[in-house]
Amino acid sequence: MGVVRTKKLVKLSLLLCLVSLVSIASVSAWTSKTVIPSSGCWRMYDHDADTPQWSQDEWVWAGVSGWLNICDGRITVDTSTVKHVAYWSGVKVDRSKVQRYTGARVSFTKIPYERYNGDPGEAFALIPHFYKH
Repeated sequence: MGVVRTKKLVKLSLLLCLVSLVSIASVSAWTSKTVIPSSGCWRMYDHDADTPQWSQDEWVWAGVSGWLNICDGRITVDTSTVKHVAYWSGVKVDRSKVQRYTGARVSFTKIPYERYNGDPGEAFALIPHFYKH
């Protein structure tokens, strides 16, 4: 009976450790730091991704990340820090229609695609991503 109890305690400990790691990972995606304390300005790292996937061979990955400047309630994107991701596999994509837009108000990556079965779609990632609906 002691061995069964020990195994249950080990499993519970591993589960709690996993939950802690997931919690830490979700918080670490949102880092911020004060730019100028007296002016009420902050910098915050933001990222967004849209990753539709139907199988391991049919997927789309649109992503964008960068630092945001937040001053007196106004948010701007630090355009010098923006990075775009646009990858796909097993879908038709017209490269000329893939958009990687970097702007001070918003920055985004958009990939229009057609699935193997003919269904059209679009992967779209945006920062600041809380503007997304």
